Amino acid sequence: IVSRRGIAEVDGNKIIVFVPANEIERITLKFGRSEHRPVVSMSIGMILALIGLWGLVEIFWATRGWRYEIGMMLLGAIGGLLIFDTLKQRYFLEIYKKNDIRRLVFSKVAQKPAIEKFCNEVGGAYKYSIADTTLA
Repeated sequence: IVSRRGIAEVDGNKIIVFVPANEIERITLKFGRSEHRPVVSMSIGMILALIGLWGLVEIFWATRGWRYEIGMMLLGAIGGLLIFDTLKQRYFLEIYKKNDIRRLVFSKVAQKPAIEKFCNEVGGAYKYSIADTTLA
């Protein structure tokens, strides 16, 4: 959502990230890995995935109780999702603030022509200039 107050990333009716207009220095459209902190996310994902693998091994070693092993495998599934989320590539707006950088991620179904049209409309209506650094 773009307004004179700022730019926000939303999911349904919930605002995920909001950047006030007075803090925006410049905006860039990019394509790539959109994770804010990929090293942290990948590390946590790997640890959880290893816990899940250990739970899978434990099911075959000790077939008495599956309670803990299933919980460990669920943690492994969450770790796998974190790894996948870190590696996926999407279009996103990188907003440079005075002291920080924020990334507002577009939906996975968003296509380049629709995103370019959105960026042109935003530039015309709200005077935010969006530099396109994606490959054609």
